[in-house]
Amino acid sequence: MNKGNEQPVIYFQAYKIEKFSYLKKDNSKSTDSDEKAEEPFRISVSPGYDETNSRAVIEVQVIFNNDDISVEIEVNGYFDLLDGKTENFEKYLVINGTAILFPYIRSMVSMLTSLDNEHAILLPTINTMKLWENRDNE
Repeated sequence: MNKGNEQPVIYFQAYKIEKFSYLKKDNSKSTDSDEKAEEPFRISVSPGYDETNSRAVIEVQVIFNNDDISVEIEVNGYFDLLDGKTENFEKYLVINGTAILFPYIRSMVSMLTSLDNEHAILLPTINTMKLWENRDNE
């Protein structure tokens, strides 16, 4: 098979920010046990299919915490599927869809945090293959 003729399986159409929460922490009120309970970075993905609009949808939720702030963002990505809804579309969304959306999410978090602080938050990069593998192991 000639790799030059392969078509993408999903086509990115749009994204929509469903939730964007930015909270400054009052460190004078927190205790050490509260701070240790929070994970510094967490990402979750939920692939699905919108039958009404005939498109694939992936929800990506990112939570970031440090000593000073807490950020939570949920972004939905909308994709057309090359062959319509297939049995593998969830895998394509988790791996490729997340890889397409995550740079937008990183940019949004960096932009917002730079408005309030001289040190913008830069979210870590992610391995989207691991996201899929972890879903298989659940």
